[in-house]
Amino acid sequence: MNLDSLPLSINFSNQTKKMKALHILFAFLLVAGSTYGQVDCRPYIPTDEGTEWEMTSYNAKGKVESKTTLKVLEKEVSGSDLTVKIQAVSYDKKDKEIFTNTFEAYCKDGKFELDMAFKLNGEAMRAYKNMDIDMDASEFGIPSMDAAAGTTLDDGTITVKIGNGGMNMFKMTIDIVDRKVEAKEDRTTPAGTFKCLVLSQTTRTKMVMKMESTSKEWYAENVGMIRSETYNKKGKLMGYSELTALSTK
Repeated sequence: MNLDSLPLSINFSNQTKKMKALHILFAFLLVAGSTYGQVDCRPYIPTDEGTEWEMTSYNAKGKVESKTTLKVLEKEVSGSDLTVKIQAVSYDKKDKEIFTNTFEAYCKDGKFELDMAFKLNGEAMRAYKNMDIDMDASEFGIPSMDAAAGTTLDDGTITVKIGNGGMNMFKMTIDIVDRKVEAKEDRTTPAGTFKCLVLSQTTRTKMVMKMESTSKEWYAENVGMIRSETYNKKGKLMGYSELTALSTK
């Protein structure tokens, strides 16, 4: 690069001034490089270690069925990328612990994604908590709040293999398809009011038998899922979950 072509008024009359000019140039390039090298990723998850929150699940009549407490265990930053490790502990309606799961959330190349393991239902997994569980999960992307209604999203899938004493017993596959952005709206829960991106999707579960349902989910930046509603094939509400507590550190 030719220093004389830079838009700086510098007199190179002596070696000292020339070295100062080089230092100024290096600092300018460093700042510019760090600014333009950053990728804007707005995560739909708390990112501070120790942050805790709670999701409560209800049946269609509004009665509590279960709850899940979540906590940020670790945060790792590498350049403009971010990885957050989260623990989810599920409890039944009598507050008895039934299943513990960990999953990760990522900011990669400006995009936010969740490990599909976050979709595991603690109530459904309680019978297998003392067995060998092997998961193969894809990533579940959530676009920025700027995404337009009708924007289609990539499918997600998770395969769970259940074993006991080294013997494979059966596997469960969950496919989430037909994902798209529905709207942006404010949503109020016991934990507060949040500006949300609303997504819709179809969930197909295959284990001993096949099941299919549709759902709508509300996500808020830096918080995560605010509410989820699940419907059967006839469009009847089967149950819902919502954020009931949020404690930042």
